[in-house]
Amino acid sequence: MNNTKYIRTEDGDIIIFSEVINHSQFRNWNPVSAGFIMFYTDKETANPNCKCYGESISLGLKSNPEEDTIRARFQLGMNDY
Repeated sequence: MNNTKYIRTEDGDIIIFSEVINHSQFRNWNPVSAGFIMFYTDKETANPNCKCYGESISLGLKSNPEEDTIRARFQLGMNDY
């Protein structure tokens, strides 16, 4: 499983980046939540989807799975499915 990371900024933007980069490197982007994002294909619809989960130890922030996933889906154009 690929552990892709993300932060959500205070402006509501979702920034997605590689697991080899520490969340703390995005400290200056004013994150309000952070964690991991999983990409998958929905079994029922065969459409792409994503899910935010977990937390950032280096920033001391947890993800907000429901809100962050909705924002990520919208930002990535997955809201049309």
